[in-house]
Amino acid sequence: MLTMRRVFKHIITLWLIVACCFTARSFAETSKVDLLAAGQSAWQRVDPGWSFADGKLSGTTKLMDGAKTDPAASTFLVSRTVFGGDVIVSLDIVFQAGRYLGVYLDFDQDSQTGIWMATGHALAEDAADNEIERAYIKTVEDSSWVVRATGELIVQPGHILRLRFERQGDDYSIYHDENLIVNYRKLGGYAAGPLQIRLTNASAVIHGLAVESDWQRQSQ
Repeated sequence: MLTMRRVFKHIITLWLIVACCFTARSFAETSKVDLLAAGQSAWQRVDPGWSFADGKLSGTTKLMDGAKTDPAASTFLVSRTVFGGDVIVSLDIVFQAGRYLGVYLDFDQDSQTGIWMATGHALAEDAADNEIERAYIKTVEDSSWVVRATGELIVQPGHILRLRFERQGDDYSIYHDENLIVNYRKLGGYAAGPLQIRLTNASAVIHGLAVESDWQRQSQ
């Protein structure tokens, strides 16, 4: 007959086995995609202004000082793959001119709903002395864009900017050089969607672009 102590030991052992199996399963399902190595074939939409060469991705908008709503002021990339669950987008970029990059996570183009993260805009010449450059996170619902969180991010043209855009559970975050600079919690998050990148009034070279996610599928 088992004593209570032995029963407790068996329960703990079984719990540890289940926990280890769950962890192994989670790591096995998580996969990483190098979107630069795949080149143009990784994208379902490649607007004019983007080019792939020598393992790098270069982008330049037609206008450099256009209104944000002017199509010529922005150029888009949309991935062929839908990235789901927890998602990490690692991106190394050098801005040659401008400083505005948008990354869309869990975004549905048809309904214009999801999360949008951006490196921000250059400060105006008449900006207040206490104003700083910012990265920010917006929610987009039925074409209504709302700034939810911002954090300081200084962009220096010609210098590499190492960024991570993440979804972990209900949290959406931006990291700069491994430091968390912006976080926003959206209970339940948004449905998974393809990765979208938008360059606005800028010219830049992306030296690294990879995505880790719990699961993937090809977009319809």
